[in-house]
Amino acid sequence: MKDIGIYIHMPFCKQKCYYCDFVSYSGAENLIEEYIRKLNEELNTELLKIKDYNVKTIYIGGGTPSLCSKEDFEKIDIKKYVMKDTEFTIEINPGSASYEKLKLYKEIGVNRLSIGMQSTNNKILKEIGRIHTYEEFLEIYQMARNLEYKNINVDVMIGLPNQSVDDVEETITKVVNLNPEHISVYSLILEEGTKLEKLVEQGILKLPSEDDERKMYWKVK
Repeated sequence: MKDIGIYIHMPFCKQKCYYCDFVSYSGAENLIEEYIRKLNEELNTELLKIKDYNVKTIYIGGGTPSLCSKEDFEKIDIKKYVMKDTEFTIEINPGSASYEKLKLYKEIGVNRLSIGMQSTNNKILKEIGRIHTYEEFLEIYQMARNLEYKNINVDVMIGLPNQSVDDVEETITKVVNLNPEHISVYSLILEEGTKLEKLVEQGILKLPSEDDERKMYWKVK
């Protein structure tokens, strides 16, 4: 039996991060229920074609999957595709997650969380349009551990506006001390058409120099 992975995209955000050029929409929560209805139609037609495959991974990304209410998320017809050895991941934004949601994810088979933290510096988080603080990240992380999630990834970004090498070192040190199973580090790409691109062009925000960004890279490598 061949292995296969399933990716589900939830294109809804409370607020679009200033650096993001993914397909996602803020202020469109009224469309979530209809989107899930259409998603279930696809799950129950297209996935019939893979009945002879082993679903090795399921990944729900976005957007912000954790923006969905507990009631809406329960309607996603994915549980029947979770097998014994399936790695089932959902992306979490600390600003929209909750204990009740984390508990529900576990009940439907989610066994890996990917938490978007990006930085431990609250000023930087605000400048890039994140809707959470470092303290809210810590709260959600601890909730997940209390619920016995044993596979957690934490996202970190470097090369952010007004970010220093010391900021990166502090962020990495604090995250490593939490002992997550995985840390993903991304270097900012200033994407065309994003709000962050406009803020940089207008001189409102300033990116680190190439030398400093290189030092950040070697600091986390």
